[in-house]
Amino acid sequence: MSTSSEATTTFLTKTDYAYTELRRRILDGELKPGTRLLLRPLAEELGVSVMPVRDAIRLLERDGLVVTESHRGATVTTISRNEILDTISIRMWLEVLAIREATPLHTEETLAIAEAALEEAEHAAATGEGLAYTLANRRVHRALEAPASAAVQELIQDLWDRLWQARRRTSLFVLAADRIVGAESEHRELFDAVRSGNVAAAAAAMERHRDSTLVAWADVLGQA
Repeated sequence: MSTSSEATTTFLTKTDYAYTELRRRILDGELKPGTRLLLRPLAEELGVSVMPVRDAIRLLERDGLVVTESHRGATVTTISRNEILDTISIRMWLEVLAIREATPLHTEETLAIAEAALEEAEHAAATGEGLAYTLANRRVHRALEAPASAAVQELIQDLWDRLWQARRRTSLFVLAADRIVGAESEHRELFDAVRSGNVAAAAAAMERHRDSTLVAWADVLGQA
């Protein structure tokens, strides 16, 4: 095992380490959709026995990042166009709920964090770099939804991760850079409604953002 692996496993169980590392490789695109996850080679790479890798794969299957089939074993999940759209639709309905919960709970401090995230997104938009804007976009949503319940936020995060696994570095803002302008406008409208404390207006703004995002994704996936 490498020195870095030893340092990591000082604080994690071997299963935790294998899970964290394999999850990172999937979400970073190092392990592409359809890639077979062979227990022994992965165990040797990670410097652990086969059992922690097997347990980690079960956890990744729970996350929807891996699928196990009788004739192929475990492979990185490949998600279809319809599944991508369904995932976005469900996730953004949950974000409407999160905005409803979060709006009356925001404080001056949390609103300042959200405004800083908006400013970072504006800078990312100005560069025209789709991947940079994708990450900034996520920070905006997280900041606006931060006061919502942990359970709702966890569900949203899981669905974000599934979509990121499906498309990885070919995000909406990479495939359709012109969508950045619309997202920026919608984020500002959403922030203004949240800051006003108007729950109905904030939820309506999030619903409009959801609708336009789904349209944009449908267009992109129709061409992909």
